[in-house]
Amino acid sequence: MVPKKRTDEEILQELEEKIEKMKAKKQQVEARKKEKERKERTRRLIQVGAIFEKYFEIQSEEEAEKIAKALQSYVGKNKDKILHHDVVVKEKNKAEAEVATAKE
Repeated sequence: MVPKKRTDEEILQELEEKIEKMKAKKQQVEARKKEKERKERTRRLIQVGAIFEKYFEIQSEEEAEKIAKALQSYVGKNKDKILHHDVVVKEKNKAEAEVATAKE
């Protein structure tokens, strides 16, 4: 028995079906990616809000907004310095501890 040759039309139809399946799969993957990013952002917002509430004893959104606005220009101008400060203090304390240990 000789296998039946597919016509160009049949080949094109099969390719179109494969393309549609691939498009659907791509959309599913993109949707999963967006959902994951959305969940990560939501988690990050909750964590940041909890930290803000903890250190500033925030009781309402209005208080948070006022404090954030008041700090905005200072933090904007000094963000790198503020973030770097922790590293400098830790290194200084470490060096002081090493000097104290060496003196003993």
